[in-house]
Amino acid sequence: MVETIYVTTPGVSIHQDGGLLVLEQDHQVLKELPMATVGNLVLGRTVQISTQVIFSLVKQGSLIQFVDYKYNVVGTLGDEHTTLSKLLWQAENFQDETFALRGAKYIVQRKVTAQLSILNRYNKTKSIPKYEFVRSTLERLLNRIKRTRTIDGLRGIEGLASKTYFSAWGAVLSTPWEFSGRKRHPSPDPVNAILSYGYSFLEREVRACLVTVGLDVRIGVLHSTNNRKDSFVYDVMDLLRQEVIDRFILKVLNTHRVSVSDFDISDRGCYMAKASNKKWIQLYEEYMTTPVTRFGDITPRQWIQREINSFMAYLQSIEHNRVA
Repeated sequence: MVETIYVTTPGVSIHQDGGLLVLEQDHQVLKELPMATVGNLVLGRTVQISTQVIFSLVKQGSLIQFVDYKYNVVGTLGDEHTTLSKLLWQAENFQDETFALRGAKYIVQRKVTAQLSILNRYNKTKSIPKYEFVRSTLERLLNRIKRTRTIDGLRGIEGLASKTYFSAWGAVLSTPWEFSGRKRHPSPDPVNAILSYGYSFLEREVRACLVTVGLDVRIGVLHSTNNRKDSFVYDVMDLLRQEVIDRFILKVLNTHRVSVSDFDISDRGCYMAKASNKKWIQLYEEYMTTPVTRFGDITPRQWIQREINSFMAYLQSIEHNRVA
């Protein structure tokens, strides 16, 4: 079984002993595991790793991802499968306005549909106030997607849909959770904090998938392509946020698998407490590696890869139909 291994504790060092990956701290062995089972190694800023480990992991096709204290990806090492032909195909097509518009419509339509699906499900048990207004607004925006002729117009639809969707979250959540809308930089409350945390983990998953299939993360269709952000990562994340992360977080919060004490709240914002990182990672990895019925009895991690493949097949069909 290929695993994702998180090593973020200060003072931990990683070295190789034959075919084993060895984690040590203060000259004490914390963990040993076969190198061949490591598919993705996630490292914090203060972890020490030997060149031998880096070489062996990259050689076997594993990824090493460096994250900050909020688990935002800082950089990635690994065998990128980008070829010149793929890069040229992506650059030529993704920057074509007609092609990009169709790709962006696919993303926004899937996102708004997923938002509606989640609220429909919870309204059956929670009786969301003003639900008919929320539902009709999202359905109206969904219908507008087909008629929209510009990507800026789609971005406006996506933004309004997300604002409308999150306006109902306060009624979906159980006590003691409170939520008055999506806010970040910094997050003001635990619900916003755990959403941002979850999206950081999703970003890491998406980056890993895009790198391994050889796609350039900088060139997108919905998010603007510039030198400051990896547009295609955020494009793909918008296909997956609701189904992969939002449903998971709603379940975690409503079943009280985390509590308010798992967060540090101050004038600087709200963040997951360092002592709770291990709990979150255990919950997340348990979820990501367990088959889910709504995903066709495959794991969320496998479903992410499948959805990326489906999206790419759709984009390739656009090119084929345009050429034909």
